[in-house]
Amino acid sequence: MLNEVWSALKGIFLSIANEPSILWYIAPIGVLWFILEIYFGIYEKEKLGWNTALANGITLMWICVEGLRYLFLHKPEPFFTRFFILCAILGYAILIIFLSFSHKLSSKLTYLLASPTPIFYLCFITTLWSHGLVAINKWTVLAMALLFVFLILFSLLLKAILPGRKGIAELPEIGEEEFKPEG
Repeated sequence: MLNEVWSALKGIFLSIANEPSILWYIAPIGVLWFILEIYFGIYEKEKLGWNTALANGITLMWICVEGLRYLFLHKPEPFFTRFFILCAILGYAILIIFLSFSHKLSSKLTYLLASPTPIFYLCFITTLWSHGLVAINKWTVLAMALLFVFLILFSLLLKAILPGRKGIAELPEIGEEEFKPEG
């Protein structure tokens, strides 16, 4: 079992090395995810806002739409499995967009569903999956789950070592401080 999971993990990363053009999609996603993790790590009291949750949902949606474009253009096998999984992820993106726009759920739950780590991880996996670069089997799914746990742990470690600062809500507004003429 361990060998199969390790082989699947290597397969995920080798697929990127064997198809470097995929970096045009996953590099911006990775950079955006990393910057957001650093931002929320430094500004500990900042919370994900409705607008950021909405933007994260839209990001996942356009990744799914691009994935569908590629899927129908190149038809990697198993086509229908990839199609249905991609449609399910697209449905999740649309749900996040709806919840963020309408404020139908509590902010806490919506922000959890739309937080950077799961959204950008889904973007990464969706891109590899829709482009036919990752095999669809139980070992790959298990490897992806382990990779997700690793990314969550990495995110927590990153936030623990970053120097915390006041959240924007606690900073004075520009021009709010009292004017004292010099001299």
